[in-house]
Amino acid sequence: MSFWRSIKKIASVLVLVMLLNTAFAAITVSALPTHNELQQIQDELNLTESEIQELLLFIQENSTSIEEAIEADDNLRAKIDQYNEYSREFAMILAFADIASSQTSTISHLSDSNIQSEISPAVWPIVWAVVSAIIKAAVKKKMGKKIVQQIGRQFDEVVWPKIEPGIKREYEINGYSRNVGPESATEANGIRQGEHIISLYGQNGKEYLRLDVYTSQSRNHTRWHYHTKDDWKDHKGNVDLYHNSLPKWGSE
Repeated sequence: MSFWRSIKKIASVLVLVMLLNTAFAAITVSALPTHNELQQIQDELNLTESEIQELLLFIQENSTSIEEAIEADDNLRAKIDQYNEYSREFAMILAFADIASSQTSTISHLSDSNIQSEISPAVWPIVWAVVSAIIKAAVKKKMGKKIVQQIGRQFDEVVWPKIEPGIKREYEINGYSRNVGPESATEANGIRQGEHIISLYGQNGKEYLRLDVYTSQSRNHTRWHYHTKDDWKDHKGNVDLYHNSLPKWGSE
């Protein structure tokens, strides 16, 4: 191969690489929210650009759990669909902001000054709306479709309103970084058949809360409660439901 043919071949490769880089850059930019969209969200929620970016990062880091929560809740899915003119992440932010604004109690942000949160106080209520949706989705996953049909509504209307304030208080103290749900590859229906529903981990990476459900031997009585890191043996909440005998957890 001559010298000039070699030069031409190298030049062709370089041009191809430049074209591919340009194409990928265009795709990346088009996937990002526009400045106008970002400005609209800021104005509507009265948040800074930095706070919006914090919310976007939180949603991206917890996207799997959030999508499961949306799939498990028709009302949440419908609320997000109302904002379909926005990008998916911004639609989520607006929907969860709506939920946060409708809550009667407020979030005072982290009570423990020793814990450094990555999330600004202004967006803490919106994050709690996300976390509570994740918790309720874990409950439905624990139940499975058959048990949801039996007692899902009772959980939403009787159990959750009674245990949410205590769980929210723990969230205020510890924040949220991740969760461990009821899944278990080695147990029936891929769901833990014991009491565990979901564990919450704080900003320091340590577990601080476990939501559990006790089931009587006849499976016609469940007691919903939670444990906290200050005393793991103590049962808090304790809401009893009486119902027809339940199948195994996770039954579809």
